[in-house]
Amino acid sequence: MTSDDLTLEILRGLPVATVYEAAGKLGDISPQIRPMVDGVRLAGPAFTVKTMPGDNLVVFRAIEEAPKGSVIVIDGGGSERATIWGGSSTLAAYTRGLAGCVTNAAVRDLGEIRELRFPVFAPSTSVRGTSKGHPGWIGLTIAIGDAVVSPGDIILGDEDGLMVVPAEKAAEIATKALAKRRDEEARDARIRSGEALSSIFKF
Repeated sequence: MTSDDLTLEILRGLPVATVYEAAGKLGDISPQIRPMVDGVRLAGPAFTVKTMPGDNLVVFRAIEEAPKGSVIVIDGGGSERATIWGGSSTLAAYTRGLAGCVTNAAVRDLGEIRELRFPVFAPSTSVRGTSKGHPGWIGLTIAIGDAVVSPGDIILGDEDGLMVVPAEKAAEIATKALAKRRDEEARDARIRSGEALSSIFKF
């Protein structure tokens, strides 16, 4: 296991809120982009995509090109009427071993997405499909949900929300987050023992 693999394993096993706090309260992605499947976790390096609004041709190319374990992160222009991701995209991504999808555009075919338990985070659903004529862009630094995401940054998601961990800071943040989680668990043990919150938090 490489150091990058170990870092990702640490981050994958921690609550996103804990990592966010350990990162200095930086990196959160807008809560408008929320999980479409209850109870799933998302962790992996970003494979960034930018589409022409209302066109998802490049998404299919990205699914074929993204390395196993990647999170497809799609700037679809923020449109909640045209769906940038659906059942066929989910099945293809699942089959190829991708880790999930995050987008600022709508998605559809929730039944198929939920059946596969594939982590998809989006602002909304819509029945309206897209055209498939514009080549789009892959591998750009993009803005999504008020956050900047570069290729290779670590995307984390759970039921609390999403965040981005810059690739160059991932190991440092993982170490801090692991220590913070141990502190949280020790605090929770004190609460279970009956100790007062005023004593624990010293207020």
